[in-house]
Amino acid sequence: MSTDCIQVVILCEDQQQESFIRRFLMLRNCTMRELYIRKSPLGRGSAEQFVREEFPRELTAYRSQSRRRATCLIVCTDADSLSVEERMKSFTKTCMDAGVPFRRTGEHVCFLVPKRNIETWLAYLRGERIDEQTAYSKYRCPSDCQRDVERLDEMCRQQELRPGAPPSLSHACAEFEHFQLPH
Repeated sequence: MSTDCIQVVILCEDQQQESFIRRFLMLRNCTMRELYIRKSPLGRGSAEQFVREEFPRELTAYRSQSRRRATCLIVCTDADSLSVEERMKSFTKTCMDAGVPFRRTGEHVCFLVPKRNIETWLAYLRGERIDEQTAYSKYRCPSDCQRDVERLDEMCRQQELRPGAPPSLSHACAEFEHFQLPH
């Protein structure tokens, strides 16, 4: 099944998150005719803060674009030491402070919130025993996550994560399951 996404916007913290999302979308047969990446500039403060503060602007732009064309917004930010729910509440508050209603039912907006960070998910996908407090090692090259994402795609297709899955990854799978790419 091929899904043509006329416009995909990825709002994320870094190159590793971008590579992870790109690969997952490709495995899901998403043809990204227009792909826009908004990620935190290196060395310019908190990447999480950048994503959170940019979200209301990107959500407003998404709503404007979605009236004229098929578009979707994928947001990825680390939970760090917070829970996924606490990180999501910070997005809701940022929207409220900006006077922008938070994500509505039926909008093509998806949140991926790895707890501690995306490297936690990658370590799990490599078969390591993990917890969501430890800082796991990064890949030298962000695209080296390709095999890990392929493992995730296979688990998603079987609709079952391997035992020991981090709760934040289970949340992301549920989030993506309810998220429908526009046609």
